[in-house]
Amino acid sequence: MTGIIKTTLKLLFRNIIFWVFLIAMPVLSTLMLRLQAENFGSRDAAERREVIDIDDADERVGYFGGDGKYVIKVYDASCSELSDRLLSGLAESGMITVVRAKTPDISESEVTDHVAFDGYNDFVGADLYLNKDFDEYVINGDTDRALNVFILSDDVRCDLLENEIKMFMGQVSNALLMGSEDDIIKNLDALHDSLPAKETVLTDSEGGRTLTDRQLDQKALTGYAFAFLTLGFVFGGALIAYSVIRERKDMVLTRVKLTLLTDSQYFAAKFVCGGIVSFIYAVVTSLITLTIDQDKLGMSRIGFFSMIFLLGLIFCSISLMIGILFDDVMSATVSAFILWTLSSLLSGLYFSLDAAGDAIKTMSYLMPSKWFLDATDMMMLGDNKVYFMILCVTTAYLIVTLGLGSIGIKIRNHE
Repeated sequence: MTGIIKTTLKLLFRNIIFWVFLIAMPVLSTLMLRLQAENFGSRDAAERREVIDIDDADERVGYFGGDGKYVIKVYDASCSELSDRLLSGLAESGMITVVRAKTPDISESEVTDHVAFDGYNDFVGADLYLNKDFDEYVINGDTDRALNVFILSDDVRCDLLENEIKMFMGQVSNALLMGSEDDIIKNLDALHDSLPAKETVLTDSEGGRTLTDRQLDQKALTGYAFAFLTLGFVFGGALIAYSVIRERKDMVLTRVKLTLLTDSQYFAAKFVCGGIVSFIYAVVTSLITLTIDQDKLGMSRIGFFSMIFLLGLIFCSISLMIGILFDDVMSATVSAFILWTLSSLLSGLYFSLDAAGDAIKTMSYLMPSKWFLDATDMMMLGDNKVYFMILCVTTAYLIVTLGLGSIGIKIRNHE
């Protein structure tokens, strides 16, 4: 068994691809952690209560609703102070994301073309057109001519939009009762100040963990770093699986079995090689991350090393198992890449899954990276239970992969 480990490691260290991944992935992950980034993962959606202005009326605005907000696109031909008050009120409601394009020269026929384009090519809840004579029509109480609302989705929150507009028209009527038309803005301010102040309260996430905006940014960057590292782990396991495939096809495994070594012991030897590879990756990454302050990691260096090592152990073993089951170098390589792609996407390493559906969230818990990303939360908050949690997760994945890998070896030998 010791001889198999030594031989496998010698072949591995002679492979130039192994060294490329060993150096490149830790360096890339460290570069991600060194980024000076803001609002990568912060709760800016909860704080955003201002109108978002865009320069191009043809610009797609659906991406402003990535957090699940109800997005409306406004074609503002008025560009007046009163139209600003309407749009600011919609944005301050906290339920609507207002994206405005100032279009003083746009005609109603052109608006219709834009609305048709948005309906087919953008993801917005509604389009809103403010007439050039918006102020005059609003003061006269003619809502139908002052603005047009184009509903572009079946989202029930369109009723909220219409209610907010009616409330604004009511406020304008009250402001006119308080004085002349020239004082309407001042009277609207007075009415606004008389209302109870709104306060945004951020509740704890599920499990009672609440991160600061800075910690959320650090967690997002850690997710990107994990994505690079897991790619190295996956192909490290694939290279070990390649040695298994070659040894079986070159009858080396048959000669090894003459020494009374069992299939499980043979697979265990390959698994130990995967553990050594994971340890080397963790050491190299930890050494490179010494170039950045621990404060940027958001956790202790020991905790960071532990997560890298255990995450690598899982991915190396899974990649090794897949390679053995497919028993083909090309299939094993493609499968390893698909494994990395799906795991990174469904684990939330690239973007938050908070707004995803229940099916996606359930699938994410099948991915090892998801558990380690959650462990990052606990590390940042100093929760000591994190070590027991990641040990349990690692053990569960290893039991499955070791069992399936041993069965795969036996099936291939039987064939």
